[in-house]
Amino acid sequence: GNGHTANYEVYSPIRRFVPPAFYNTVVFSLCAFLAALGFYFFLLETGLTALPAFVGSISLLFSGHYITCVFSGHAGTFMMWAAFMWDLFALTRALNKRSIVALIWSGILSALVLRYQFDIGFIMLIVLFFFGLFLLWKTREKKQFGKLCLGVVLAALVFASFGSHAFFYVLGISKSANQTEVQTTKESPLEKWDWATQWSLPVKETSSLVFPGIMGWGNQDEEGPYYGTIGQSLSWPKGGMENFSLNTQAEGAAVMLLALLAIASLFFEKEKGLALFFTIVALIGLLLSYGRYCDVSPTSASGFGPYRIFYHLPMMSDMRNPIKFLYPVMLALSFLSAVGFSILCREEDHA
Repeated sequence: GNGHTANYEVYSPIRRFVPPAFYNTVVFSLCAFLAALGFYFFLLETGLTALPAFVGSISLLFSGHYITCVFSGHAGTFMMWAAFMWDLFALTRALNKRSIVALIWSGILSALVLRYQFDIGFIMLIVLFFFGLFLLWKTREKKQFGKLCLGVVLAALVFASFGSHAFFYVLGISKSANQTEVQTTKESPLEKWDWATQWSLPVKETSSLVFPGIMGWGNQDEEGPYYGTIGQSLSWPKGGMENFSLNTQAEGAAVMLLALLAIASLFFEKEKGLALFFTIVALIGLLLSYGRYCDVSPTSASGFGPYRIFYHLPMMSDMRNPIKFLYPVMLALSFLSAVGFSILCREEDHA
């Protein structure tokens, strides 16, 4: 990481057993493993078999935008990601089995998601909410809606109590350094738009999802420095920042091909399943990650584009970095890669 020692609640006891020099290494590795394991059990819960679920979890584990956050020391992101994957599993189990206990666990884990990384966590909980609605519609024949309502109420109570600080933070009720920064440094609508969208994914750099390092490996890499326009200020080259990126966004060619196979299956499969939902998530997430680069007037305080719509929602203009929407894209592509591999296995069995 960046030399600082992460200290987040349930992971803190590790300090008793791990030397300080290796603490962050253990925490990052453990969180990555827990995220992949949670996603694996989620994929099994959706009906996929063990091998496609393994492929999907490995795709998630080695997603470029996730794993390269190690360098910049984003421990909170790793902890949030692990909590979210088990949250996804708990919610799926709750709706499939009509389980009150699983719903309560989902409430606890949702609180952890916000506590560990409130901004990305907030985005992921939006995805989780719509996923829950979609899954509820798909399992509507099981009924037992009274039981589900009781579970939702209990989950909401647990969420509100366990994650109250982060919950109020997102609602803008509590004060924060970030909010103070927004109020004191953003003197005009254009400056605020520049601040909020500085880390947007350029449309021309979409190819980096397929080809790792095609735009360089990061500003810190002397042999392959990043030469794209992520992090570029609107005032450049007259001032501001030229670019800045420590991460690579790559999913890899194999993952993308498997995901495209799953998307193609939507045109000839009668049962669309969850592949349709995650295809929509991937498309919306990618469009929003473009930020200012997918707008009719990217260098103006007023314009129109996918992220501009999100930006004008209440309090969303105080959230920085559209590239954060690559996290739901990573989730969706990993799920779709598992579905695509499942199709390959099925075709092999037929052959």
